[in-house]
Amino acid sequence: MAKLSIFKMLKSDYDSTNDIVKRIQNGDWFLKEEFISDYTPFILKTVARITGKYVDIENSEEYSIALMAFDEAINCFDIGKNKSFLGFSDLVINRRIIDYIRKNRKNKNVFPFTYFECESNEDFKEKYMPEYFVGRFDNIEIKEEIIFFKEKLATFGITLENLAKSIPKHKDSKRLCIRIAKIIANDTELYYKLNKSKNIPMTDLMKLVDVHHVTVERNRKFIIAVSLIINSGLDVIKSYLQLTEDGGGV
Repeated sequence: MAKLSIFKMLKSDYDSTNDIVKRIQNGDWFLKEEFISDYTPFILKTVARITGKYVDIENSEEYSIALMAFDEAINCFDIGKNKSFLGFSDLVINRRIIDYIRKNRKNKNVFPFTYFECESNEDFKEKYMPEYFVGRFDNIEIKEEIIFFKEKLATFGITLENLAKSIPKHKDSKRLCIRIAKIIANDTELYYKLNKSKNIPMTDLMKLVDVHHVTVERNRKFIIAVSLIINSGLDVIKSYLQLTEDGGGV
């Protein structure tokens, strides 16, 4: 995968999954077909994770159930009750497949405990996904992570739009901010205070860095964002970012 700049991606208009579902609910049925097709890798991933076995699109009853569940999730999704459509659809698919498994358990062998264990992303790609799906799967993962990242930033009063505008323009400034973000992320107490107060613990930070507090405040949004990414499970975003001291890739 090419090392693209995730922050450049954030500068472009991001049509979130929630927005797409809303348009479908408002009657855009052509978009619905395209949406379901684009998210086939996501549906496959969910089915394989639950069943722990190879998913044959043509012959898998579980996959057919998952497709119907995904369609059900599109129709029933309420953004007022659920923040993320992908999280909601994952839950609906899980419930429908588990219901199917329970109904058929009487006539089949009991499933081993590992039947319900999760596969890692890499194991899933190697075992269950056709090669032509891999690129699309990566795109879906980055969309999922951006949605989660967007929600996390919102708790700090930061949007993707104003984050994109706050990126330091000069390489040296960017490099300095990344260094500060690493200090915060790697210090348990500083990072705890950051999340608790939703702001950079300036007094404590000033004891560790020889930087004027105005510089930190001016780049507050960018520093917070990088700190959150460093200490997150957003592996795809991390792979896009090259958080080296020279600031490359950001």
